[in-house]
Amino acid sequence: MRYWISALALGASLGTVHAATLDQPQAKMLAQEAYVFAYATVEHDKVLTAIAAKLPFNRLYSEPRLLGPEDNKVVSPNNDTFYSRALLDLRVEPLVLEVPEVQGRYYSFQLVDMRTDNLDYIGTRATGDQPGRYLIAGPDWHGEVPAGFSGVIRSPSRLVFLLGRTEVKGETDLKDAAKVLMGYALQPLSRVVGGVVPELPAPLQLPAYQDTKQGPAQALFGTFNALAPLHEWTPNEREKLARFAAIGVRPGAAFQPPADLSEAIAQGAEAGREQVRVASSQVSVEQQGWFRSPANVGKFGDDDLTRAAVAWRYIYANDPVEAVYPMALHDAQGQTLDGRNAYRLHFPAGQLPPVNAFWSLTLYDGKTQLLAANPIQRYALGDRSPDLRYDADGGLTLILQPDAPAQQGNWLPTPQGPFNLLLRLYLPKAGALDGGYQMPTIARVEP
Repeated sequence: MRYWISALALGASLGTVHAATLDQPQAKMLAQEAYVFAYATVEHDKVLTAIAAKLPFNRLYSEPRLLGPEDNKVVSPNNDTFYSRALLDLRVEPLVLEVPEVQGRYYSFQLVDMRTDNLDYIGTRATGDQPGRYLIAGPDWHGEVPAGFSGVIRSPSRLVFLLGRTEVKGETDLKDAAKVLMGYALQPLSRVVGGVVPELPAPLQLPAYQDTKQGPAQALFGTFNALAPLHEWTPNEREKLARFAAIGVRPGAAFQPPADLSEAIAQGAEAGREQVRVASSQVSVEQQGWFRSPANVGKFGDDDLTRAAVAWRYIYANDPVEAVYPMALHDAQGQTLDGRNAYRLHFPAGQLPPVNAFWSLTLYDGKTQLLAANPIQRYALGDRSPDLRYDADGGLTLILQPDAPAQQGNWLPTPQGPFNLLLRLYLPKAGALDGGYQMPTIARVEP
């Protein structure tokens, strides 16, 4: 794989750690640590390769449809917004995103680096509802920002995933929401200002994605090595990479574990995968079946395990100020949510989700974390659902079960087998951010 920067130089600068100094238990522990460190970047490759296979770099694609069960490239997708996507190759020059005036409708552009950290946002909360032009620059660009820009976003990654969300207020709003998408535009800086077009490097060749949840766990290290030169690592991260080099985790190099430690490294990688899997179901303290979003989502810092757990369960989660994602795996009695049972999810009067934009409850298959197919093609309910019936006291009771009830407006169909729920709060108010908001109860209905 060819990159604009020298992968060899990056690897050499990380310091020297000799495999000869490691015994089998140490190699296993180091591989487990390296797996947790690398997981989010490699899971990110699933979407990077899927988009790159269909769309040129630096091309914005906005799709005027809501995602469904057939969409399997991202775990836990929403069914609330149209998505816009682009892969920004920032190795040579910045990209410019232009947005129109967007009044009375939530929208956001989330920019995700190779570590799955979020950069600054563009959208309703971050930049307002007026038109704007925003420059997005990578770590190697040191030019002067021309006049006429509404903001500048700096990235430590040379490849950035741009993910836009545009609110859809129900089926009758599809056409109006689609018109908003036509106002988004992405161009290289040289085209916007009319300057000299820089000489392009060799095209990026991303490594093929290998399912991180199946097969030999240590296969993850080869993919990580190939992706790592696309990121400008912090001093603390570089220290970790210097230690990982002893087991073959080297940016820009083929993964070749030392022969005498290969079995220990394979075992450590398997232990790392299991650690991430378990952590993905324990992202916070469970309260009545709910796990609240970790406070550091989107800005993980050195918390590698939370970063990996979020990537396993619901990658590309927004910063909490943009949206929070309480997740339910169990009912109020601590039993796994299962479509063989019927449940009632109840919001007491005055306890509907506190938001400045909108909220939704989405149901996912418990094994795949994908939207669960059902006969009425309903995957979420929320404050924009047209046929909801509220309780006499102003509360709200939603029905979770496989068979249609008499009141279908409040029904969210469940699959056969385990499922989980995500309660999305877009632009959450203070109670949802500080933990003061009381989550709804999920009670199993006895037959």
